[in-house]
Amino acid sequence: MWLPDALVAHLRTIHPLSAEALHQMRPLFSRRTLARREHFAVAGTRQRTVGLLEEGYVRAYYTTADGKEYNKHLFIGPAIIGDYASLITGLPVELPQQSLSDCVVWVAEYHAVTELEPRLPELVQFHRRFAEAMYLEKERRELQLATQPAAERYADFRRQFPGIEDHLPQYEIAAYLGITPTQLSRIRARLDLCT
Repeated sequence: MWLPDALVAHLRTIHPLSAEALHQMRPLFSRRTLARREHFAVAGTRQRTVGLLEEGYVRAYYTTADGKEYNKHLFIGPAIIGDYASLITGLPVELPQQSLSDCVVWVAEYHAVTELEPRLPELVQFHRRFAEAMYLEKERRELQLATQPAAERYADFRRQFPGIEDHLPQYEIAAYLGITPTQLSRIRARLDLCT
């Protein structure tokens, strides 16, 4: 298998992909490393590649008019990365994606992958299931921010992204959780007292 087992298993949790589909996709992908703080999706450019994040941490973020950065989404390998909105619309990237650690990514031209769809209908299903999963994750996150207490959001964050705190400053974690750095410090202090 050309992709690591964990990455293949991740892809198959989205939709079962046959050995034949993976075989036909193989020549499209090449292994690449991203250095810490290197961008995979660059703001203002058109996204043309999709990435299969084998290992590492990546953030999708936006910058406010006054220059503050906020993490909108976090990825931990194995995951699929690339600015999906730019891929499907052809418009420039508005949510750049940047590595938070050294990363290993398998990269392919998006159009080359989608050109396989007429021959491999399972890729059409995979694409649809991936879009559905992205929508459901967005809904879950919005509901979490609106209804869940901050301490629970932080506990969920630690479960969902183990080890990522070593790569993000506290103010970025707080912003991702929708709280202030002071609130996050208090939550951490309470958790430390409980352990």
